[in-house]
Amino acid sequence: MASPFDKRAIEKVRYDEALLPYVAPAPFEIYLRPHAESDALFDRLVIVSGTPGSGKTTMAHLFRLPTLRTLQEMAETSPQLGDLRDALANCKAYESKFPRIAGCRLSMEEAYRDCWECPYEPAIRNRLLRALINARAMLSWLQGFIDAKIALQDVQLVGRRGTPGELDSIGGASASEAMERAIAVERAVIRVCGALLPPPIEQFPPELNDSYAPIDLLDRFTASMEERQCEIVPLLVLDDLQHLHVEQQKYLIRWLAGREVRIARWMLTRFDSFGPEQILYGKPMAQGLTEATEPGVQLGRDVQEIRLQSERSKSRTEFRKVALQLCKRYLAQIPVMQTRGATDIRQMLDERLESITKAQQTAAETLMEQVIKNTHLPVARVNDIKQQVAEFLEERAVRGVEADTVGCAMTAILVARQGKKVRQSSIFDDIDDSEIEEHVVRPNPGVVHGARVHLWHRAELPYLYGFEDLADLANENTERFLDFAGQLVNLLLTRVIRSAEARLSPQQQFSALRTHAQVMMAGWNFPEADLVRQLANGIAGECVTRSLESNASLGGGASAYGIPMAEFTRITQDQPDLARVLQFGVAYNVFSLVPEQRAKNKDWCLIELAGPVLLANGLTLQRGGFLERTVADVLKHVQREEEGRA
Repeated sequence: MASPFDKRAIEKVRYDEALLPYVAPAPFEIYLRPHAESDALFDRLVIVSGTPGSGKTTMAHLFRLPTLRTLQEMAETSPQLGDLRDALANCKAYESKFPRIAGCRLSMEEAYRDCWECPYEPAIRNRLLRALINARAMLSWLQGFIDAKIALQDVQLVGRRGTPGELDSIGGASASEAMERAIAVERAVIRVCGALLPPPIEQFPPELNDSYAPIDLLDRFTASMEERQCEIVPLLVLDDLQHLHVEQQKYLIRWLAGREVRIARWMLTRFDSFGPEQILYGKPMAQGLTEATEPGVQLGRDVQEIRLQSERSKSRTEFRKVALQLCKRYLAQIPVMQTRGATDIRQMLDERLESITKAQQTAAETLMEQVIKNTHLPVARVNDIKQQVAEFLEERAVRGVEADTVGCAMTAILVARQGKKVRQSSIFDDIDDSEIEEHVVRPNPGVVHGARVHLWHRAELPYLYGFEDLADLANENTERFLDFAGQLVNLLLTRVIRSAEARLSPQQQFSALRTHAQVMMAGWNFPEADLVRQLANGIAGECVTRSLESNASLGGGASAYGIPMAEFTRITQDQPDLARVLQFGVAYNVFSLVPEQRAKNKDWCLIELAGPVLLANGLTLQRGGFLERTVADVLKHVQREEEGRA
């Protein structure tokens, strides 16, 4: 493997011993631990949803019994893996030093969808699907014991009722006999669903005519580990739910949400697996249950939903922890970086501009002088603003040429603001000092961000660099972060191999990241990608115009459209095509929706642009600045080719 930062490189790691050093504990603490503490993680149906690359599959993989045993053994000699083991223990995956969960992950790929394509009534199709999941789950659980070096003769199945003969239909309490029964049922389902001409129902193999429902009957396993009899909870993980037909998804949710099912069960899916109602309005992913004709279940009590990246108020701070852990673990697996002790990416990314060209300095000074000339403020007031800016930057350890250049842009913004706050006058009028004092302006972080955005567009001075900006670009998506970080790591590797210092300047960071953001946008390939790109670029273009106002009225600038909530809540009914575009834009992490934002006595839903779009267009990563628009304004940017020609 050339670099662990390469896209999906970690998925190619086949052995737990090689995989575990890459896994960060923070996602387990952030997303799973709160639900484990309330006992919701293993006693009801859990639906985990997120954008592609958010880490769903990796999290599920670690709950396999052999993986948990391997982690326990490795953690005894590795403090780094000890942290990961403790995180899983906090999620109740261990009891003392012994695993208490036996997870099996089934990817809902082609074979499961084939059950729906068979020429039978829906009830028969669902029966085939259910039998296949039951059989493969049992085989996966029992194979997990074998991989964990636990002999099947030391494993017993325990039914949920505890009555004699309860488990006879699935092979009894013996693990060996249960495996034989599961093999026979799986083979029978494949013979039916995989046949060129599926047989009539009366010719089904006998294994499909008999009852077979281990998921409904099983309560737990008992197994001998290190001369101790342990009780182990079976965990069924259905991954890639989006590959199934929507009716299959609804059927599985209704089945596994039933309170009579005692085993732990999770469903993992992408946001685009569900409709616009769930994505745009945050309705429960299991909403289809309430539309079923048969008696349903209570969503709040019987289904626990976990949306990765959902809590916006804390998400950036928490994701920075995840990103830092990932980088340290990944860099430690690159021998040349480990040898140089280069495993803390924060120390390798400069966060101060120490080299600024004369042309860039001149552009900043010219920008300031033009604004001062146009506002006609008294010299004393201009000098006062310059002094405040200098003190503000000094307090934040911004010095040298960076302070001079950024200070010019900040002064220009504050002078423009001051000029707008006092009455406009001609060069022959005097401005009363008391009038200025009444509307005094002060530097603040928003002015700094606005100044840096102005300097990028006016002087090509990089404005996004350092670890925090790198992490924030990813929009709390693990795969996207590793993709961006990989661009910088490749540059660092080149420097280390050439015996140069393992550090990158702001210009090197910004150039590599911006180029990659543009490549990333050009390579989008998902449903409605062209229209999503049109909309993203249209919003970004207007945000750039607003962000470059001389007084930076939105601080760092705009990064979103704001649509009145009253309009937004009707998009799915009034504009279904637009709803579909937004649905996939959110599902593939191009937009983030922030509903119920109060501003100017109105409630808004913000359509925020994602990190790659912001970087490619020279916009701020700061959240909150938005343009007040309507649904009609959004529609202007969503024109299909045939509509455009018409």
